[in-house]
Amino acid sequence: MRTSIPKNNFSSGQIDRDIKSRYDLPLFQNGHEISRNFFHTVKGDVYYRTGFEYLDEIGYSALYEFKFSQEQAYLLIFRIQYIEFWSYNVNGELVRVLDNENQPLTLVHPYGNEVFNLNMTQNCDVLYINHNDGHYPEYQLKRTASNVFTLTKTTYTNSGTASLSSNSETENHGYPCTCAFYENRLNRCSSSKYPTYLYGSKGADYNNITVGTGTNDGYQFDLAEANSKALWLVSGVNSLLVGTAEGILTVNGGSVSTAITPTDISAKLSCRDGVGNVRPVHKDNFVFFVSSNKRLLYMFEYDVLLEQFKATNLSKGNYEITKGGIKKLANKLDRFGLIFALCGTRLLSICFSNDEAVNSWSEFITKGEFIDICTVTRPDGNYDLFANIKREINGITRYYLERLTETIEFSRFEDFVSDVPEGATATDIIELKKQDKYAFYRKIAEELRECNYLDCSMKYSGLHTSTIQLVDDVLSCTEEIFSIADVGKRIWYKTITGREYGILDIKEFISTTQVKVQILLKPTSPTTSQWYLSATNFSGLEHLEGEEVSVVGNGGYIGDFVVKNGQIDISSANTNKVGSAIIGLKHKGILKSPNLGLMLRGTQTFTNMKNIYKMGLQMSFSAGGKIGSNLYDMQELQEFNPEGLFDVPPLPMDEYKEIQYSDDYDKEKHYFIVQDSPLPLHVTAIIPYYKHVSRT
Repeated sequence: MRTSIPKNNFSSGQIDRDIKSRYDLPLFQNGHEISRNFFHTVKGDVYYRTGFEYLDEIGYSALYEFKFSQEQAYLLIFRIQYIEFWSYNVNGELVRVLDNENQPLTLVHPYGNEVFNLNMTQNCDVLYINHNDGHYPEYQLKRTASNVFTLTKTTYTNSGTASLSSNSETENHGYPCTCAFYENRLNRCSSSKYPTYLYGSKGADYNNITVGTGTNDGYQFDLAEANSKALWLVSGVNSLLVGTAEGILTVNGGSVSTAITPTDISAKLSCRDGVGNVRPVHKDNFVFFVSSNKRLLYMFEYDVLLEQFKATNLSKGNYEITKGGIKKLANKLDRFGLIFALCGTRLLSICFSNDEAVNSWSEFITKGEFIDICTVTRPDGNYDLFANIKREINGITRYYLERLTETIEFSRFEDFVSDVPEGATATDIIELKKQDKYAFYRKIAEELRECNYLDCSMKYSGLHTSTIQLVDDVLSCTEEIFSIADVGKRIWYKTITGREYGILDIKEFISTTQVKVQILLKPTSPTTSQWYLSATNFSGLEHLEGEEVSVVGNGGYIGDFVVKNGQIDISSANTNKVGSAIIGLKHKGILKSPNLGLMLRGTQTFTNMKNIYKMGLQMSFSAGGKIGSNLYDMQELQEFNPEGLFDVPPLPMDEYKEIQYSDDYDKEKHYFIVQDSPLPLHVTAIIPYYKHVSRT
């Protein structure tokens, strides 16, 4: 019997193998046994992940954010001896912050190799830093100008009885391990000598911990019910949350609607699931925290109807993927809204939506090990995800700062459809459709140039902004750009709307401002101020010396080359010309479905003998990719030719496509989708067509 199984919801992500017989669960129906280097969205579709671009070599360092405002946030790189500062310039580019002497801004810190064990909370221009185990006093990193920072030890005002100070360990009651702002106070917890004490500052006077009885005075409170030290403090929606090995205490004035004062304070153990020493993150008014064994992710919330707090285990069907233990969480606020988890040496992505009942997990793997992660707010309000990645390069261990690149949003064809002139003939309309189609192709080709699906990557752009003018076969430029070495190179007009074009080959050098050209595609205008000049040799690749790298040129995958002396030469393997390129390390994406089957006339077919004879896929702007029922026999989804038409790569697949497949019969039958080309792949539906033999 022939059967098809439409699957258009992949919102469960990677699920555990011990669920493989629970085909009655939505978790099974919407999940994959493997989701590697893909990520899932709240809409139920799945994307091949983008690449990590190389920024700098930073050694064994920890990453944190200093957010002064949305317009000015900093990436803090805590090296073993000093802090390094990065931020965004007026063009939105991430750059090193320079001091007033035009040197890279750095500050010496006391933490040595314990830079990964820091707890931080911020108020405007001051970042309060505690050590997780209280080995160091509390410090304040203060911004006094856009490129001026100071790091000083906190000096407390304490004329009362608070068991906390900033003197040496032998003279005080211990250093705080964590702190958080709540109700206009800075709350601190877990001194080494009084691990269950909670200290609240005076209102709006964050270093004043004087205990009193007035509404605005500081307080000291013993969290005796926890019976263990606080591992973290975070501000909840209506209570201060204290994470301990015994569970989570909710601290308020006796109810969620009552403010905390020295005489009105209550702490209840509202969740008895012990927490790990991993700072929680906020998303959608929920707090996400890690269990004490660092294998489970919980969502903590206040249920208005039940009038109580509750914690929900989000790892019930995704336990295997957290092998190695979650070390850090980071929330990336953008159109996908993913939570990232540093887990062992891997990076996990979690798509969660309580309203849509979506909880999908997937793993990112690279040719190296993820050491630390951090998100930083961009001036446009989106977030960048940074990672410190350990890589073995030419036999040498190196630690690189890399940034996850953005998923490009492609244009719609309907935006390129022209109005039909009154009185147009059928021939006129055919020509109009042709011009609109080519304009759309050119715009998509321009957007493909920005796509980055390579790790540890760098971008080459031959884009020039000086004005060129074509008169007959002579091209003149307003700047001295040309040289004799440019003979044989190609020039493209950059398209802005898809309607601008022009392709020229340089045939003769006249001067540094003039060359003779052969016109391959007559330009729409004799002048332009945005144009590409081709190249075949790419330098600046010292960070990948001796490694085999992949090259995507003009948006099409060209091939693989070995870096020698910090450069590659693609002329021997590429007959085309390249005006822009992405160069880096490949990563393979794999999706593996659960065992295929369905309930048919009241009978399940999961254990029937079956074979796949055809696969249907609905894709959105996808290129390359393979599909099959096993990893040894995969069918190409698209033969992606980098030559293209006039150096424009073929249009990515934005369609439903069926692939014929020859397969053997078996009771266990899965589909695999693989992307091993550094190109976009976005799947919105999969329809396996298979034959099955009824059981006897």
